[in-house]
Parts: sequence; structure tokens; C-alpha cells
Amino acid sequence: MADEFISLKSLSENLGMDRSHARRYVLKCGIKPQKMRTLDSGNQLTLTVSRAEAEQVVKRRTEAGFLGGPKQLGDAHGSFYIVQLTPDLRPGRIKLGFAVDVDERLSQHRTAAPTAVCLKHWPCRRSWELAAIDCLTRKACLRVGAEVFDCDDLDYLCKRGDNFFGLMND
Repeated sequence: MADEFISLKSLSENLGMDRSHARRYVLKCGIKPQKMRTLDSGNQLTLTVSRAEAEQVVKRRTEAGFLGGPKQLGDAHGSFYIVQLTPDLRPGRIKLGFAVDVDERLSQHRTAAPTAVCLKHWPCRRSWELAAIDCLTRKACLRVGAEVFDCDDLDYLCKRGDNFFGLMND
């Protein structure tokens, strides 16, 4: 019976993601991992999914373009967003980035910043993300994290975004 199940550790290695991210992704797929003893866990209790569930997760990741499926990540279409992380405390603290689904990405940000709001977003290709960040933050913005900035003038930032994406989406 144990050979009908695969540990989340093995699944995460197959997917090329860390275990905690794989666990969240499995839960997002509506699959509830079960604790079982497996050989690769040294016969200790570990989280597992059935082989059929693992195949379902791999198929979903492939269709999303993460495992060499038909989609190319550089050509993925989605949105570039500006999220205010703490609008009530520090309105100029923003997060910039690309997301296929802005609402889903905002809800992920809200796990760490519950009051976060999406200030603005534009249609974008994934391959434009770095250029967009560089363009929008050239003036009056100070980088404080990977894609987190303190910006003095959010209106100016949004106008730069309108100009940049106006040209790119023309």
C-alpha cells in the first residue's frame, strides 16, 4: 500500500520547488496530504499524496508552463502590478511585480501585509517585468527589498507606468 503513495518530499523534488511551497500548492489543488511512513523518510511519518494525486499536480504544473509544457514562461501574459503593502501606515511602501492573476497574487501578499491594496496594474508579458521595474523606479524610489520600494510620489510612479505600458502594449 505504501508504494501507492509518494511523499511530499519526493513530489517537491520532481516539481523543482521547496517542500513548503509544494505543500501549499497541493492544498491549493484541493488535495489533502496524509501522514504515512515511507522508505524515503526513514520509515518516519511524513506527508504523502497518492500517485494519482501526484500525477494530477504534475499535470497542472505542466499545463501552467512550469515543467516544460506548451507555455513558455518568458512569453506568459498577465499583469504588472503596483501593490501598496501598508497603505494606512506607510503609503509609499510598494511592491512591484508580474502576476498571471493579480487578485490571487494580492491575496498572497496579504498573508504578510493584511491591509495591502493593488494601486494599479497593466497588461504585461513576463519578460517585461525587470524593464518595467527599472523604468518605474528610476526617480524618487528607494529599493528596500527584492521588489519592494519606498516611493515619494505614487502619482508620478503610476504615470510612468501608464507611459511605459502604453508604449509596450501599442
